[in-house]
Amino acid sequence: MPERLILVTNDDGLWAPGLACLAQVASRFGRVVAVAPDRNRSAISSALSLHDILRISELGPDRHTCDGTPVDCVLIACRSVLERKPDWVLSGVNHGFNLGEDVFYSGTVAAAFEGSLQGARAAAFSLHPKGDLAVAEAWIHRFLSSWEQLPLPPQRIWNLNLPKREPKGFRLTTQDTRSYHDVVEKRIDPRGTPYYWIGGDVGPIYAKSPGSDAEAALDDFVSVTPLHLDLTAPDLLARRSDFDAAFNGDGM
Repeated sequence: MPERLILVTNDDGLWAPGLACLAQVASRFGRVVAVAPDRNRSAISSALSLHDILRISELGPDRHTCDGTPVDCVLIACRSVLERKPDWVLSGVNHGFNLGEDVFYSGTVAAAFEGSLQGARAAAFSLHPKGDLAVAEAWIHRFLSSWEQLPLPPQRIWNLNLPKREPKGFRLTTQDTRSYHDVVEKRIDPRGTPYYWIGGDVGPIYAKSPGSDAEAALDDFVSVTPLHLDLTAPDLLARRSDFDAAFNGDGM
């Protein structure tokens, strides 16, 4: 049986401490190849560079940067850099949580989903912005030691969020909801042309609903959330008669 091939990536850039931590843990389970952005590409979601050329730079054995997005990194790694499909694609460790709706914006989570689409077992790892990577390392190792015991259907990933303090354990969680106090600030540049900053001084407020990722992570557990790409809303599918009455009725 060939040695397990593990691709590690992130959205914080190749030199991020979280990637070094993840690669260190992953190296205990197989050969690790890092292909990560050449700069911070946070909050870029699943962007794919269809209209730009992309360059890969090899900085050392099994260590590469890409001037594209996290999804670009995974796609190019799987189709060109690696000699075969990776067994695992691990993304992170992100500096800051990816809880609730954050998963839709996160380049970290998107990279894991791309790994799943390429046929690998995939997971995304995020840590409280004031968390300790040295503490997180042991819990990532514990997770990777056991995660193959749970079959993972296609187009599914695990999304892990590690708390600020020493975890009390793992929790299987749902995705929470959160509110952001986003600010769009309009300014004028020296030439009189308007420009905009998107941001906000107040961080997200999570609902912390029972059984959710936010409830677990903020209660010092490692939240482990199974995510899948199918965004179909089953509650609306169940209203097929209402749909037919609205769109296929006699009034059409």
